[in-house]
Amino acid sequence: MRFFLFLLLPVFFVCLNVHPVLSFDDMKVVASGVNMGLGYRSDQLDWAISADSGSGTLSELSWDDLDIFQIEASGWLEVEKIPYLEKNFLAVANVAFGKILAGTARDSDYVSGAPGGEWSRSVSDADDGLTVDISGAIGPIFELNDIIGLSVTPLVGYGFNMQALTMTNGRQVVSSLASHSLGSIPGLDSTYTAYWHGPWVGTDVDYMIRPEIKISIGVEYHWVDYFAQADWNLRTDFEHPVSFEHEASGNGVVWKLEGEYQLDKKWSLLLNGNIQNWRTDSGTDRTYFNDGQVGKSRLNQVNWDSYALTTGLQYLF
Repeated sequence: MRFFLFLLLPVFFVCLNVHPVLSFDDMKVVASGVNMGLGYRSDQLDWAISADSGSGTLSELSWDDLDIFQIEASGWLEVEKIPYLEKNFLAVANVAFGKILAGTARDSDYVSGAPGGEWSRSVSDADDGLTVDISGAIGPIFELNDIIGLSVTPLVGYGFNMQALTMTNGRQVVSSLASHSLGSIPGLDSTYTAYWHGPWVGTDVDYMIRPEIKISIGVEYHWVDYFAQADWNLRTDFEHPVSFEHEASGNGVVWKLEGEYQLDKKWSLLLNGNIQNWRTDSGTDRTYFNDGQVGKSRLNQVNWDSYALTTGLQYLF
């Protein structure tokens, strides 16, 4: 419980600052609860770099078919009729942790970015790593009296997402250099950790089909700063533990669908699904060499797609 209250503290202070004379004594919480769930998630992430001119591709990496076991939790509360809007206000915080159980990675390099000039390709396992997703938001609740049981809640929030990806048990499958023989790549244990964070706006639409059944549909649009660090452990000419970094700006869209079935006055059964699509603009790739030099290339784009289905319980206070 303390964990959920800690996540919600920034949201509380925002609510308090809506009106200079509003205090804790003025706030009346009309509803609150916590949700806990677990389920399956599938991710895909890829990126590519080129010369500073942006012509051609020098290297591209992709992590595909990442099977993730995810645990998620959220805390929310509804405050009665804040000043100015005279509407009830929603504050919500979400956190999710995922463990990557299976997946594959592909690393391809090209000769001077020439089309069809792939001189090296390796594939490896990506069956380890973690994901973290944290988000908080606030917004007024608009009850649509013309349709009983229907409400719309515009939201403004901030989100943070992280994927800690790995590459192990590598196999060289394409090589035009004698120094890169085909077959197993002993000792491969490389990592790539990606961070996405920034503000977002969205809308939740709730509809009570029956007193015990509610359907919720939501959409979020995110503006993000992207940052990543990698450790290519077998590259002796690179620095370690930070071999190169990526920076870019981008955006993301999250679609959510939730079904809620009320078991009794306190407990409800939940079924959630979401789809996430994230993209960056072109950015910067900085490579750190063990002689102190820093190389710079163009980060063409980073793409991240995610699909999740979870089930869980809600408890009302």
